[in-house]
Amino acid sequence: MNLLIQGGKVFQNQKLENKDIRVLGEHFKEIEPNLKPEAKEIKIDITGKTVLPGFINSHDHLLASYLPKVGGIEKHLSWLSYDNLYKSSGVFAERQQIDPELLYYLGAYKNLFSGVTTVFDHIPHQVQNPFRGILPIKLIEEYSLSHSIGTYNLNWGEGPALEYRMAEHANLPFVTHLGEGLDEDSKQSLKKLEKLNALGPHSVLVHCLPFGQKEVELIKEKGASVVWCPTSNLHIFGKTTNIKLFLDMGVNVCLGTDFSPSGATNLLEEIKFAKSVYEEAYGESLSELTLLQMITENPRKAFRMGNPNSILPGQVADFIVIRNENHSDDLQISNLKQKDIDLIVIDGFPIYGSANYQSIFSDLNLETENLVVEGESKIVVGSPKKLVGQVSMSVGYKKELAFLPNF
Repeated sequence: MNLLIQGGKVFQNQKLENKDIRVLGEHFKEIEPNLKPEAKEIKIDITGKTVLPGFINSHDHLLASYLPKVGGIEKHLSWLSYDNLYKSSGVFAERQQIDPELLYYLGAYKNLFSGVTTVFDHIPHQVQNPFRGILPIKLIEEYSLSHSIGTYNLNWGEGPALEYRMAEHANLPFVTHLGEGLDEDSKQSLKKLEKLNALGPHSVLVHCLPFGQKEVELIKEKGASVVWCPTSNLHIFGKTTNIKLFLDMGVNVCLGTDFSPSGATNLLEEIKFAKSVYEEAYGESLSELTLLQMITENPRKAFRMGNPNSILPGQVADFIVIRNENHSDDLQISNLKQKDIDLIVIDGFPIYGSANYQSIFSDLNLETENLVVEGESKIVVGSPKKLVGQVSMSVGYKKELAFLPNF
């Protein structure tokens, strides 16, 4: 399939530029001003709109894509304390009645409706494998992992030392929760990781709550990346990472929602919350460019996804179109709403967009569903309405989930 995207501003070279985009099959072919139409191309006019790389949610647990949230009043010192609360809740008991495939689809649509094209789903491979390639978004499939580092870690993988060596050998990310808490075990987790020879440029460290200058210097020295999940951190622990320290030291920082029981409703909410938390904590603004990098370039570096600049000829065509009603040349990330997501293209195929693209979806013979998001008519591949119906049948009443439209 060939697409010609015309008339918009494209984010390249860390700025917005007036360019057209030609997509051939799954890849970008040309990105230049004033491209001439070719035969058998589907032409999409996006005048007054902006093209951004597809967003990457760097930390989620799709199997736990269910609501309402649990806890939030009592604050915890360790992840295990919160996990015990969650596992004993009625929400968890209800979730257990739902087929894992339905939960994965819930998580996929949750992410898709906020502009996410790719998710890192932190789970052992054998759990994730059945859902690869069937969801409306992409999963990062190549990684080694540990659940966490410390006394109470779950036995995911072959142990951090071997998993890290596997990551080095195959040029993969090694992903683990680290410092997920404020107790002594969490504080010592970085030292334990270093002693296991599992701290290095392949390491992707999620949370890192209790760390200070010395620990951040070590993480920077070793070339590891960090994933920040402020909504979940504050919900569970009442505290989040000293993220300014990481940014000032030049650590590669990504942004993630964490799982639905404690995390943000979606990535757009996480972006807004991250900006407000940063401003409140440090008395200065977190730039729009930095926020965009946390959900595009930085995850591509951390998860070893190739060139950090994803909108280039030859790269896989994963991108989103957003409305730019002010026709501004400045990035606008932190104020994006779901209704502002105008079009999402993954692997060169439109997956979700405004209803005015109906003819394009029809021409491609895609199975779609019409829905209303924040008062705006949209069209999506698949059937989230049917999905919610199946969930409702599983639990025995009409289920509403804040990360999906009401049906």
